[in-house]
Amino acid sequence: MSVSLFMRRLLNYNIPLALINGLLWGVFHALPLFTGLGIQWFFDRVATESHQYLWLAAPLVFIALIRFLRVSVFFIAFFQWVTYIYHIEAILRTNMLKGIMRWPGRNLPASPGEAVSRFREDVSEVVEYVESWVDVWGRFAFSVISLIIMARINLWITLTAVLPLVLVTIMNNLSGNRARTYAQKNREATGKITGFIAESFGAVQALKLGQAEDHVHARFTDLNEARRGAALKDNFFKQWMQSLNQHILSICTGIILLMCASQMRAGQFTVGDFALFTSYLTNFSYSISLFGFMIFQHKRLKISLDRMRILFRPGEEDQIIHPSPVYLNEEPPESLAPIHFPEDQLRTLEVKGLSYMYPQSTHGIKDIHFKLERGQFLVITGRVGSGKSTLIRTLLGLLEKSEGNVLWNGRAIDPATFLIPPRTAFTPQVPRLFSDTLKENILLGKPDRGATLDRSIRLAVMDKDIADLEKGMDTFVGPRGVMLSGGQIQRAATARMIQTESDLFLFDDLSSALNVETEHTLWRRIFEDQQMTCIAVSHRRAALSQADHIIVMKDGRIEAEGSLSELLDTCEEMQQLWQGEPTPVPNA
Repeated sequence: MSVSLFMRRLLNYNIPLALINGLLWGVFHALPLFTGLGIQWFFDRVATESHQYLWLAAPLVFIALIRFLRVSVFFIAFFQWVTYIYHIEAILRTNMLKGIMRWPGRNLPASPGEAVSRFREDVSEVVEYVESWVDVWGRFAFSVISLIIMARINLWITLTAVLPLVLVTIMNNLSGNRARTYAQKNREATGKITGFIAESFGAVQALKLGQAEDHVHARFTDLNEARRGAALKDNFFKQWMQSLNQHILSICTGIILLMCASQMRAGQFTVGDFALFTSYLTNFSYSISLFGFMIFQHKRLKISLDRMRILFRPGEEDQIIHPSPVYLNEEPPESLAPIHFPEDQLRTLEVKGLSYMYPQSTHGIKDIHFKLERGQFLVITGRVGSGKSTLIRTLLGLLEKSEGNVLWNGRAIDPATFLIPPRTAFTPQVPRLFSDTLKENILLGKPDRGATLDRSIRLAVMDKDIADLEKGMDTFVGPRGVMLSGGQIQRAATARMIQTESDLFLFDDLSSALNVETEHTLWRRIFEDQQMTCIAVSHRRAALSQADHIIVMKDGRIEAEGSLSELLDTCEEMQQLWQGEPTPVPNA
């Protein structure tokens, strides 16, 4: 998508607000035309030594009224402009977030820190360019009408006033490639340091254990120095272009004023004409500067547009300006609970020939087949790197399968869009909690239905922990749940999952941080409900003992499957896992 097409769609997104802003700011920038005429009127009367004080006061009153009207228009226009930019920012950031959420497994082609910088800096770049577009119409109207008025007074002086427009336009066109280069390097450097900060905060414990603080500080210093250099070049070039535009215009303005003085000596120019030219040329120079700077902005905006579009999946990049409702002055409607049709209730889940290979790698899963009936407990086990988690993530559509089908009640589905609550709920190996209360982390904004919440807490074996917490369910868990133990985080995530009342629950090694007694209690309570259907990745005996069916993975394929007793009799891989015998770990 070109910048021109993007801007056309953006301006068409909310046509009423765009027109209102264009009209109001057009009036605001055009009103100095009347101020200049009033000044001309006043000074021509003063120069004639008129003693009719009423006539001298009339232009001053006229100018004062124009000034008052302009201030009034400014406040109205400013309110409409703020409303407009909030709409623009909201629609761009909403669509970018939707684009991120459509990536399988949220595997973005940019780090979280870089993505955040695109939500901030690149959206601001768009707003700045839209501001120029809103201003340009009034500036253009002022420039055309003022040129006509000045040309009628003196054509040669007016032609001299037009020359800077041509000069500034050529200069800004020539600077376009350099502007894009500096802008791109600045954005990339900012994204790198933002991403590094985010990753450092997420790995504090690992950094301390590895005593890597000095290395992290050195790396941060290098990245910050690179960002400083890139930002300095980008901002210096931007300010230099603005300054150069204004200085060229100031020099040309001085030449024009000298020409005016020469014409006044020849008696072909009045004091009022000189005052009008002085008044118009100040605003005219700003208009020319804006025209030139818009060309410069147009070149830079291509970088920001490309950076925002990369957050979308291939083929969906144009969704950046997809129309969506924006709620600025009213509360958004409550999100509707997903409709769960009776015919969608899980009876069977079947996987046929499911395969996925990591890019530029020979690792993944190949030709996976299995069938799960409602109420069954399936455990997927195997050594580290055998493909267990890859299988779960591919099954859910978090990784995009290369081959195979997933069937729900015999019907082929798209896992990424179908296997979501209330059909399926999933908890990964490392659950994420938010810096909020324990209750909000379990409910995630849903209404508190007492019986459902109590059941979820009991099944997740969280009841005793909550009783021991000082504020119970209202205890703040801190960033990423740092106020809780690893086992408490896993059980809070389990309660959150059970709260969805989904047909199928998937656990990816959820019990790894639990002691043996708590783990036995958790699985026993979960399977008190005979309708509970689960798939769990685990090598722990508590889960394997409860399983109705076990799949043993090795090198990305199913090595064996069956009941625990069958596998212990016939499968050497299962025997080693059960006995906990150390074995070499393949690369994963």
